[in-house]
Amino acid sequence: MTNLREVRLQKGINQRQLAEATHTCQSLISSLERGVIKPWPKVADRLSKALRTPVGELFPDDMASIRK
Repeated sequence: MTNLREVRLQKGINQRQLAEATHTCQSLISSLERGVIKPWPKVADRLSKALRTPVGELFPDDMASIRK
């Protein structure tokens, strides 16, 4: 489960804006929000910084795989 979408919406940011802020693509943001893929550590860190939210809050179920 991911909280990425909820946090992004709370911050008033759309997927395109978040993708630009994290130097990724909108399709990656969409896939992460839907849980289709798990975030890579570098991407998770970028998202965390852009949203000013701890990685553990964005991806609580994926923390073990993110921090390996």
